[in-house]
Amino acid sequence: MRILRSLSFGIGLAALSLAAGFVAPVAAANATLRGEAMRAGFGRLAFSFDEPVTTRVRVSNGVVVIGFSQPVQLDPSRLAAELPNYISIVRIDPDGRGLRLALARPYRANLLEAGDRAFIDLLPENWTGQLPGLPPEILAELTQRLRLAEARAREIARAPAIPPKPLGFRSARLPTLDRLMFSTPPETMLTPVSGDGKLTLNFDQALSVTPSQIRSLLPADFTLEQATIGDDRTQLVFTVPKDRQLRSFRDEAGWTVDLPHPGAAIPLSLADLQAAPSSGAKPAESKAPEQKPAAAPPSPAPTAETPQAQPKPVATVAADAPPRDVEIGSAADGDGGRIDFRFSRPTGAAAFAEPGRVTLVFDTRDTLDPDRLKGVLPALVQDVTVTRETKVTIIRLKTRRQQIVRLSDDGPQWSLTFGDKAGKPAGALSPRRGADERGQTIVNVPVPGLTGVHWLENSEGGPALAVATAMGPTRAVSKPYRFVEFGLPQSAHGVVVSAVADDLAVRADTNEVRIGRRNGLIVSLDAEKPSEADKKSAGAVTQPLLETEAWSALHTADIRDRAAALLREVTGASRGRKSETRLALARFLAANGMMSEAAGPLNALLADDAAMRGNRDAIFLRGVIASRMHRSAEALKAFEAAPIRDEAETGLWRALSEQRLGRNGQALAGFRRAEDILDRYPADLQAEFRPAMARAALASGEATVAEKQIGRLADIPEELMNPEELALLRAKLDDVSGRPEAALNGYRPLFEAKTRPVAAEAQLRAVKLARAEKRADLPVDEAIARLETVSAIWRGGEVEIEALAELGRLYAEQQRWRDAFQTARRANEVFPEHPATRLLHDETAQRFEALFSDPDLEKLPRLDALALFYDFKEFLPIGRRGDEITRLLADRLVELDLLDQASDILQYQMDRRLTGAARSTVATRLAMIRLMNGKPAEALQAIVSTRLAELPADVKRARLLLEAKALSDLSRTDQALDLMEGESGPEVDRLNADILWSGRRWREAGEALERILGESWRGQAPLSDGERGDVMRAAIGYVMSDEALSLDRLRTKFAGKMAQGADARLFGFVTGASRANAADIREAARSASGSDTMTDFLKEYRKRYPAYSSSVRERRKAGEADAANAGPKPGQG
Repeated sequence: MRILRSLSFGIGLAALSLAAGFVAPVAAANATLRGEAMRAGFGRLAFSFDEPVTTRVRVSNGVVVIGFSQPVQLDPSRLAAELPNYISIVRIDPDGRGLRLALARPYRANLLEAGDRAFIDLLPENWTGQLPGLPPEILAELTQRLRLAEARAREIARAPAIPPKPLGFRSARLPTLDRLMFSTPPETMLTPVSGDGKLTLNFDQALSVTPSQIRSLLPADFTLEQATIGDDRTQLVFTVPKDRQLRSFRDEAGWTVDLPHPGAAIPLSLADLQAAPSSGAKPAESKAPEQKPAAAPPSPAPTAETPQAQPKPVATVAADAPPRDVEIGSAADGDGGRIDFRFSRPTGAAAFAEPGRVTLVFDTRDTLDPDRLKGVLPALVQDVTVTRETKVTIIRLKTRRQQIVRLSDDGPQWSLTFGDKAGKPAGALSPRRGADERGQTIVNVPVPGLTGVHWLENSEGGPALAVATAMGPTRAVSKPYRFVEFGLPQSAHGVVVSAVADDLAVRADTNEVRIGRRNGLIVSLDAEKPSEADKKSAGAVTQPLLETEAWSALHTADIRDRAAALLREVTGASRGRKSETRLALARFLAANGMMSEAAGPLNALLADDAAMRGNRDAIFLRGVIASRMHRSAEALKAFEAAPIRDEAETGLWRALSEQRLGRNGQALAGFRRAEDILDRYPADLQAEFRPAMARAALASGEATVAEKQIGRLADIPEELMNPEELALLRAKLDDVSGRPEAALNGYRPLFEAKTRPVAAEAQLRAVKLARAEKRADLPVDEAIARLETVSAIWRGGEVEIEALAELGRLYAEQQRWRDAFQTARRANEVFPEHPATRLLHDETAQRFEALFSDPDLEKLPRLDALALFYDFKEFLPIGRRGDEITRLLADRLVELDLLDQASDILQYQMDRRLTGAARSTVATRLAMIRLMNGKPAEALQAIVSTRLAELPADVKRARLLLEAKALSDLSRTDQALDLMEGESGPEVDRLNADILWSGRRWREAGEALERILGESWRGQAPLSDGERGDVMRAAIGYVMSDEALSLDRLRTKFAGKMAQGADARLFGFVTGASRANAADIREAARSASGSDTMTDFLKEYRKRYPAYSSSVRERRKAGEADAANAGPKPGQG
C-alpha cells in the first residue's frame, strides 16, 4: 500500500508540473465497470475512470453504497450477470455520485485506489489473512506512467525558454501633435493611461524592449522613465508635456499613440465627416471668419447689399471633447411620459409643437442613433424622424394626439415631457421693438445662453423656419406673436421664427436674437388678436360644422308639435330625401336638448345610408350628441372620423370630452386653439363649454385663463348658467390664485347649495384647503363628517374619488385603521383605473406596511392586528417587505398559541406569492411551526416539497436540522441520524440528543446529554432549569441501559449541584443503589420527559438561525394555563 501511495503521488506531481495553471472544468467523468469472480474466493469490481475520481465505500444492511467525489457516467447493467453469486440488484444514483449494490449474502468491502483506477473487493465475512492487493499489471502500468511523466518533466525543464518578441519604436513630430508608433505582434493589446504629465503604456504580453533606443528616438520634452517587463506584460512610463490629450489606435504595423498640442483641433471622427455638408466648401481662411446673420433663402429679384456693422460674438459651446453617442431613455407615466437625451456636454436646444408634431433641435456634434428612438412611448409617439442639417440635429416626433409638452434641462441632459404634470416653470421670452445701427426697425428677443440661429427646411411647403437654440434653464415663448413679415410661434424652449418676407434676416447676437429686413420691419406688438386676413382665410377654408344662427333658430317652445311635423316629413319623404329629413329631425331634437331622442333618427340614418357615413354634418352631430349625453369616450371616437378629425371646431368639442375625462392639459390646449370659434357659439353652448374650460385652466394652474372664462360666464343669463356653479368656480379661482381666506368664504355658503354636485364639491374643496392651510376653524372631526356626507350623497366623477382619497387620509391620521382601509377598498371597487385610486392604494399599502412594521405592531392589540391583516390582505406590499410582514404576523400567531392559523398564513405565502429560494426559506419557518404543533409529517412535507439544489449553505443546514427533527418525531431514528452525520454545533448536539432519546437509544442519549452539559458541573454557579432537566434525562438514560460506570461518573460530577435544587431527592433515588420499586422508576421517567425537549431544541435552533425561524412557543405551567383560560375571550374587554 505504501508503494501504491508513492506511485499515485508521483503521477499526480508529474501531471501537475505538466499542466501548471490548468483548471479542469466541472463535468461528469466517464468510467467503465467490470465484475469478476476471483479464484481466491472473492468478487472484484474494477472501475476505470478517464480522470482521477475519489471513491468511498461502505456496507449497510446488505447493501454496498459506493460514493464518488464527482458525477460519473457508467453502465452497470451487466454487473449482476458478471457476479451472480455476489450481487442481485444494481442501482445508480440519479446525480451520478453513487452506486448501490444489493448483496446476495453478507460480504465485507475492501477499497483499492490507483490513480484513475479503483477496485472494490467483496470478501466473505470469515475472510482471514492478508487482504488482496492490486493486480500486477496495474502496478506495472502505474510504474511506466510515472517514468514517462518524470522524463517529460525533465525535457521541459531542459528546453530553452522562448525569448520575447521585440518591440519596435518610431516617433514623429507633426504641426498639431506628437506621434509615438510601436511595432508589435498582431495579437498584442495596449492600454494607455495619461494624466499629470505621465503617459503609461501597458502591453498585455512580454516584449523585448531596448530603453536606450526608445530614448534616442523620442521627441523633445519626452523622456522614458521606466520600462518593466513581466511574465505576461510590458509597461512603459513616459514623462510628457502637461495638458496633452491622448488618442490611440491600431493599424497593420502595431499601435499608434497621438498626443495633440494644446489648442490644436482633434482630427475629425467618422461621425463628424458624415455630419458635414455634402457640398464642396471653400478652405478655411487663416483669419477668423466674419460673423454674418443667418438669412432665409434669398428672393429671386437682385437687391443691393447694404453693409451692416459686425455683431458681437455669440456664446458657443466648447467642442474640445470628441463627439459621442447620445444616451436616450424614456418612461411612461399615466397619460403622459418623458424622453431623456443625455449628451456628453451641455448642449443648446430648442423645441416647439405643431398640430400632430413636436420638433426638437439640438446644437451638438454628438451622434444620435435613430434606431434608439424607435418604439419610444408608443402610446404617445406614432413615428420619429432624425435628420442632420448644417450644425444641428433635428428630431421630429409625430404624436398620436395633441399634448402639452415641456423641455427641461439637467446639466448635459434634456428631457421632453408629455402631459399635465407641472415641472419647473419656463422663463418667458418676449419680443421687443428696437432699431439697428442704421436706424431701421428690428425686433429683439433676449435669449440668455444663446448658442446659435439655424434655418430649417420645411418639408411640407410652409414658411421657412429659423430656430434659435439656447442652453438651460428652460426659456420659452409662452404665446404666439403675429407680425406682417414674420411670426413667433409658441415654443417649449428657445425661439422659432416663421418667415413670411423672403428677405427676412435672423441673426444671433450676445444673448439676443435680432430679426430685421433690409429696409426695416413694420411691426406692432399687439399680437393677441389675429389679423383680418387670417380670419378671412380661416373662414374660407371650410364652412362651420355648427352654424350659430341656424342652431339658435331651431330653439322653440313648441318642441312637440315641431318634432311631430319633422317626423311626418321623414315618413312621407321619398327615398332620395329620407336621409336629409332624418338629419334635420336629429339636428332639431339635439338643438332643443333632447339628446336621447336625437340619437335614434341619426343612428338609423347612418345605418341605412352608407353614403352619409362620410357626411361631415352627420358625423359631427353624432359626436355632439354623445358629448352632450356625457358619453365622452364615444364622443372622442366619433370626432376621430377622417372627414372632421382635423377641423378646429372638432378640436373644441374634443376638448370638452377630454376635460370630462380628466385630461385637463390636453383639453385646455384644444380650448385655447378654438377659442375664437367658441366666441361665436350661442349662449346655451357657451354655458356648457366655458365652465369646462375654466375647470381645465384651474386644474392646469392657468388662473388668468380661468378668470377670463368666469368673467364671460357672468354675462350669460341665469336661466342658462347656474349661479351656484358660477360661485363655486369663483371660489376655486381664489383657491388657485393663493387667496385662501376668500376661497373659504366662497365655499362655506355653498355647503347647503340646492345643486347637490355644487354642495358636494364645495365641501370637498373647503376641507382640502383648510387642511393645506392648517386652519383651526375646520376641525378634523367636522372635516371627516363633511367628507362622509359627500361620499354618501354624491356618487361618480372626480368629486367622489377625491373625497374618498381625502377621507382615507383623515382616517389614517386619526388611526382609524379599519375605516381607512375600508375607504381605500371602496375606491378600488368603484374607480379601479383612476390615477387617484392608484395613488390612494399605494398610500394605503404604505400605511399598512408601516402599521405592521416591528415598532408599530406592538402598539396594536394582537387580535386587532390579526383581524386587520385577514380582512385587508390586498394591501400587503409585494416583494420582500410583504413577506417580512407576513413573518411578523405568523410570529404573533405563534405567541397567541394559534399555530394552525400561523401555518395557514405561511402556506398561503408559499403557494401564492413565492418561488425559488424565497419559497424554500418560508417553508423552513412553516416546518418549525408544524413541529411545534405536533405535526411532524406535515413539517417533513413542507421541507421535501421545496427542496432545491441551489440554496445558501445556512438555509440548507437549517432545513436539514428541521428535517432530521421531523424524521425523529416520526420514529425514523436511523434516517434522522444519517442526515445529521458530519454536522456540528450546539443546535446539532441538542437535536442528536433528542433523536437518540426519542429512539430509546438510552446509552447514546445519555452520553449526548452529558456532552451538552460540558463543564457546567464546575464552579459555583447553580444549574439552570434546562441543565437540571438534561442531568435527569442523562441519568435515566444510563439507568435504562445498565451503564453503571457512566451513571457513577454522572453522579460524581453533578451530585453537589443537584442537591441544591428541587430535583435533589429524585436525582439521589435514580443514581442510588436501591431502585427496586418499578413505580418509582416510572415516576422518574415521567418527570424527566416533562421537560420540554422540543422547546429546548427550537431555542437553540433559533439562536443559530434567527432569519429562518419563527417565534418559539413557551410551554405554560398548569396554573398559568388555567389563569389564561379564565380570562376574557377574544374581542372582549
